[in-house]
Amino acid sequence: MNQTQSIPWKRISVEAAAIVASILLAFAIDAWWDERNERIEEKEILQSLLVEFEINLDGATSVIRTHEMAVQSMSSLMSLTDGEILALSDADVEGYLRYFANPRTFDAVRGSIDALTNSGKLGVLQSRELREALTAFINILEDAIEDRQYMFEWSMIVWSEVAKNGGPYRRSPEGRTREECMELPLELGCYISNSIAYLPAATPNDLLRLRNDSTLMGYVNQNKENSVRYASEIWRAKRQIETILELLGRAQ
Repeated sequence: MNQTQSIPWKRISVEAAAIVASILLAFAIDAWWDERNERIEEKEILQSLLVEFEINLDGATSVIRTHEMAVQSMSSLMSLTDGEILALSDADVEGYLRYFANPRTFDAVRGSIDALTNSGKLGVLQSRELREALTAFINILEDAIEDRQYMFEWSMIVWSEVAKNGGPYRRSPEGRTREECMELPLELGCYISNSIAYLPAATPNDLLRLRNDSTLMGYVNQNKENSVRYASEIWRAKRQIETILELLGRAQ
C-alpha cells in the first residue's frame, strides 16, 4: 500500500539558505583576505618607491647641475682673452677641458616601478593620481633617450677632434688629487687616473690652441646644445619626481 509523504520544504529551505550563506561568507572571507594582502603589499611598494624616488631626486638634481656647470665653463672660456688663458693654473686648465664633452646621464633607480609594470600590478596602488604620475615618469625617461644619444654622438666627435689636437690629456678624478690616488689605487676614479697617468698634462698653451680652433669649438658648442636639451628632459623628470614624492607622502 502506497503512502504519500509530505516534502519538508521548510527544512530544505533552511538548509539551502545555510549552504548559500556559507558560500557567500567564504567568498567574503576570501575577498577580505585578498584585500588585506593587497594593502600589505601596497604598503611595502609605497615604501620602496619612496626610497627610490628620493634617490632619483638627488640624482636628477646632480645631473642637471653638472650640465649647467659645463655650459657655464664653456661660456667662461669663450670670454677669456688669450693672455688670461695663458695665466691659468694647471688645475684650471684641466677644469675647462673636463667640460669640453661631459655626457653625464641620469640613470634612474627604477626597480620597484619596473617590477610593478612588468608584473601588471600597477593596479595594486589605490591612488589613480600616483599610477598616472608613475606612468608619466617612465614616458619622460623614454623621451630623453633620443637627446641622450645625440649628446653621446657629439661627445665622441669632440673627443676625436681633441685627439687630433694633441689629446687626450691626463685628468685627475673629481674630488681627488693625484697624490691621494697613489694611496687609493683601488678606488674607481683613482684606478682610472693612475692607469692613464702616462698621458700628457694639458698646459695653458694647449688650452689656448684648442679654444682658438674654430672647428673644435663649433663641435663643443653643438655638444653643449645637445647637453642642454638632454638636461631639459631631466628637468622635466625632476619635476615629475617631486610630484610623485608628494603623492607618495599622501598615500603613506
